[in-house]
Amino acid sequence: MITLTSSELALLQQRLCERRRELLAALHGEYGDVAGARPPEALGPESHPDETASRKAGDELRAALARHDFDELQQIDAALARIAAGLYGACVGCGDLIGYERLAAAPYTARCVSCQTAFEQHRYIRQ
Repeated sequence: MITLTSSELALLQQRLCERRRELLAALHGEYGDVAGARPPEALGPESHPDETASRKAGDELRAALARHDFDELQQIDAALARIAAGLYGACVGCGDLIGYERLAAAPYTARCVSCQTAFEQHRYIRQ
């Protein structure tokens, strides 16, 4: 059913594991303060309103980046689970094979182009 060669699968699995380590390091390090691991720097009452607004915008940006990284981490974990189950490379929507080129571009992808397009359109309509 899956047409990936063992070397292609091993390379993709390695890339997934490397990216997973990078994301975990970022989530625990750079974004640690977003999750409360590091206390935020306190601004005194003499702080300028622009400084306060800038700090708030920076905090919101870091929180958004952390959410994006966490979402990618979940997709990677799901891809690694599909590898373990022998289902990696098959679309979770229709079961058709996902091309190696698509997997090489985004190793955590779970859907073929057609199913991903339909998924995104459905999600866009719900918003």
